[in-house]
Amino acid sequence: MKHQRMLLWFGVFALLGLLPLLSSPALTDSGVEPRELPWLRETPEIPVGSIVLRRHFPEHPGRSQPPRPSGGCDKDVDLTSTISGVVAIAAQDNKICTSSDIDTYVAGTKTYVVQAGGQEAAWIHTDVTTPSSPVIRGSFKWLSSSTYTPDVKTFNQTEDTTGTTRYYIALSLERLSSGGICGVVIVDVTNPSDPILVTQIYKNDPGDFWCDVHNSSVEDDPNGSGEGRYIYLTADARNDMRVLDIGNLSLVEVGSTCDIADGTCPITEVGRYTSPTANNDNYVHDVTVINHGGTVGRRAYLAYWDTGLVILNAADVTPNANFDINPIPLVGPNKIDPPGFLTHHAFASQDGSLVFIQDEFLNTNGGQPVQMWEFSNPANPTRVDGLVLGTDVPVNPPHNLEIRFDIDPNRLYVGWYKLGLQAFDFDSTGFMGRALYHQVQTEPTDDVYDGSWGVRLENIGTNLYIFQSDRRYGLIVDCTNCPPPPQVVMHVGDLDGSSTPASGGKWNAFVTITVHDASEAPVANAVVSGSWSVGGTSQCTTTGSGQCTVNRNNINKNASSVTFTVTNVVRGSDTYNSVANHDPDGDSNGTLITINKP
Repeated sequence: MKHQRMLLWFGVFALLGLLPLLSSPALTDSGVEPRELPWLRETPEIPVGSIVLRRHFPEHPGRSQPPRPSGGCDKDVDLTSTISGVVAIAAQDNKICTSSDIDTYVAGTKTYVVQAGGQEAAWIHTDVTTPSSPVIRGSFKWLSSSTYTPDVKTFNQTEDTTGTTRYYIALSLERLSSGGICGVVIVDVTNPSDPILVTQIYKNDPGDFWCDVHNSSVEDDPNGSGEGRYIYLTADARNDMRVLDIGNLSLVEVGSTCDIADGTCPITEVGRYTSPTANNDNYVHDVTVINHGGTVGRRAYLAYWDTGLVILNAADVTPNANFDINPIPLVGPNKIDPPGFLTHHAFASQDGSLVFIQDEFLNTNGGQPVQMWEFSNPANPTRVDGLVLGTDVPVNPPHNLEIRFDIDPNRLYVGWYKLGLQAFDFDSTGFMGRALYHQVQTEPTDDVYDGSWGVRLENIGTNLYIFQSDRRYGLIVDCTNCPPPPQVVMHVGDLDGSSTPASGGKWNAFVTITVHDASEAPVANAVVSGSWSVGGTSQCTTTGSGQCTVNRNNINKNASSVTFTVTNVVRGSDTYNSVANHDPDGDSNGTLITINKP
């Protein structure tokens, strides 16, 4: 790989208030705003085909909560009231309201979480080597605000010349207008704080164009090297699936665009599948590729929306000997396709005998939005079981599925939107019950599509950790076998107010809050909530000093003063004792403070 730096933002983000938490789950305020990335090419000559624009998708732009008076979205999270089978370890505010899909990888002694940034960011890169103290190593965004990043996948390859292992992410991009950026973007994240934009891949062929990509799946080389070899992607404009061979990634000139159609890019398109039913209401929404080994081999599971689940022999598309002829599926269209079911995502059991399908719109009592099927007879697959809303799990639509064969081969994990992390044990006869769960979006006003987009699992040390990409808040970290932390009793130890002039005679008010424990030591990672007498609420998370600041901007010029009242302090299972609030300098009572106009 030619590692000339075209690049981005360089340098490690300052670590603001991210201290090891010894007493309770950490609520961390990253203090990091996304940085802009240059260079990627707009392709207005390729018609926009984004499936995100075709209908009102719950997880896509348009479902974001309305802005709050203090800015941003509702960042309240509840780590303690709705949880079973896991211990809450940390919660990281990603500083955006559209955190989307998630992946993890291990590089040497380090473990990382990567989250796609939806409409607001490109991706967020977090070091979770110490799971109780996640550290954002990079937060990035595209120059175009009309770019949507729903998906991210991780992989690695070894440099031929040096034998060095390099780590990569593949980001799926869709345009929200012709001025957006699209394609699959590959980034070298070997140094996650100093990433290298490698290439942007699309196909500008007037008769067979694609650029907008909703999801992708990276398959390791079938030879067993463990290195990323093929990218299976949803070609939105074609309503089908394409396969790219990235085995020659080391030959790609860093910072180049890769137009598959011009034949000069070392990355090549080697396979595809288009259902006979394909149209703008029947498209590939997601792809999962699994190497089951043995006689079952490699399979590609295509969530083909209203066509149901299509299952391919992956060897038939890597490469497809005749690109213009569809491979014959193992299970074809409308075979695994329950009435009224829109297949959004799919996964399979380790031996490939069972498949799980999911619909993100089913949201009524008695509905079964996650179902198990078996297909020992591919011509006649049969439904085995389903998770019933209102019985097996509260009524709410689910999102993406996950099984880790090396950790829990008989447990299906689900990022269940507002219900957060959900997991269910299963065998060949069906689901055996809910094994664990953790819901952090518990307010009645929370949208049903807030919450967990997806989950990933990693063993770190002697413990198993589960990472949720919480769409609204950021990253939630749980542990299945960690001891519960001891409780701390917290109170407000000081309130300090200040004000500054604003335009038009208006003014701004600021309050710095200090949170202490019973011994008057500062408490980091506590979420302080409060209200303003002129309307609106604010929330902040304390740093290592135990302090954080809230503000109310553009107060009416006729208001000579405002008051701010602390309404709650939350940190995991710790307790807030408001009776103990105090202020050593006497300008407040520790609960309420008045700020005068400047």
